[in-house]
Amino acid sequence: MRHNMRAERARRGLSIDAAANEIGVHPNALARWENGQAEPTASNLIALSNLYKCSPEYLLDMTDDPHGVAVAGKD
Repeated sequence: MRHNMRAERARRGLSIDAAANEIGVHPNALARWENGQAEPTASNLIALSNLYKCSPEYLLDMTDDPHGVAVAGKD
């Protein structure tokens, strides 16, 4: 499960339907991304990060910093 993706949607007060509508995807697609059952395309990930005002890496749970980036090999 992608906790950050779901948490940012909740922080913004958006339902799955509203967030999906904002970026132009079906709500089931967003639900699958949040549940870790599917991967968003790069363009959809960027659209979500713009909507939620955080980094794509944060949405993918690769960093704990909402505005940070993941660095390979860094502990």
